[in-house]
Amino acid sequence: MRFIGSKVLLLDNIKQVIDEKAQGSLSFCDIFSGTACVARYFKQWYEVYSNDLMYFSYVLQKSTIENDSVPSFSGIKNITGNLSPVEYFNALTTDEMEHLKQERRFFQNTYSPKGNRRYITDINALRIDYARNMAEDWKNTGVISDSEYYYLVACIVEGIPFVSNISGTYGAFNKIWDRRSHKKFELIPLEIITNNKQNKCFNEDGVELLNKISGDILYVDPPYNERQYLPNYHVLETAAKYDFPDVRGVTGLRVYDDQKSNFCNKKLVVNEFSKLMENAKFKHIILSYSSDGLMSVDNIESIMRQFGKSDTYKVYEIPYRRFKSRDLNKKDKLKEFLFYIEK
Repeated sequence: MRFIGSKVLLLDNIKQVIDEKAQGSLSFCDIFSGTACVARYFKQWYEVYSNDLMYFSYVLQKSTIENDSVPSFSGIKNITGNLSPVEYFNALTTDEMEHLKQERRFFQNTYSPKGNRRYITDINALRIDYARNMAEDWKNTGVISDSEYYYLVACIVEGIPFVSNISGTYGAFNKIWDRRSHKKFELIPLEIITNNKQNKCFNEDGVELLNKISGDILYVDPPYNERQYLPNYHVLETAAKYDFPDVRGVTGLRVYDDQKSNFCNKKLVVNEFSKLMENAKFKHIILSYSSDGLMSVDNIESIMRQFGKSDTYKVYEIPYRRFKSRDLNKKDKLKEFLFYIEK
């Protein structure tokens, strides 16, 4: 899944820091989890706690972190004909889904041309609506468990970016249909690492959550700039919640007042990071940040030394890879960092 600030390219670098500084650790916390790629990666070695204020992120976490294997969905075998629910939905024809009542078609009525927007084609919107309604119906009638429900919803959410008519985020839709938009929407099966540990996921403010959990390694990947995440991923948020929200404007944005991060506020970010460091009950703290972020390196160093063992503080500079060769001047100026300190 394409996601602002994804740390897929930093996984090896993060592991190198851990191998150097935190050997013998048993638990790993990804407090701003996003797509959960970091939490999933480190699940192979550690008991994992993951968290994010975005609900669609929580769904991805619940499906791949708390689940320790792909659910069996034994309760719906008579419905799906022994197919997995992913295979079942992906095999359905448009005609087989047309009986879905119009009032249950939130995606088609809101994000497709039928709703005067072009995030998703009408047909793909119907496919999303059908799968989400069935997931809700199966959960409400008890034929699937909570763990099966979250896995199924995550597979739906994971498939949406592959057919979305956007340039990168859901802040706006393209006026002309992108080629990917005409592909058939399909659920994407998610792989799950089995580690036989008590992994736990949360959907809370990360700074406040740190008052309630503790462990060995805390990985911190907060927003860098003033762009709040929900306006950029509101369609995925609605797909995960499927709560038929009131939306506004050309983009169909949902209300998100309770999901704003202080890390995106230049006036509040330094104090918020101070609170995070103060609240953290973890031995090893690793922070990902960029040189174009709202906090300066000096801000970060001062705060980490204040709440950690000053002589353990270390900065790792990572070659910046976002801009490749198309903007060499910007590439030379921007840097990514991993900051480490022992609490």
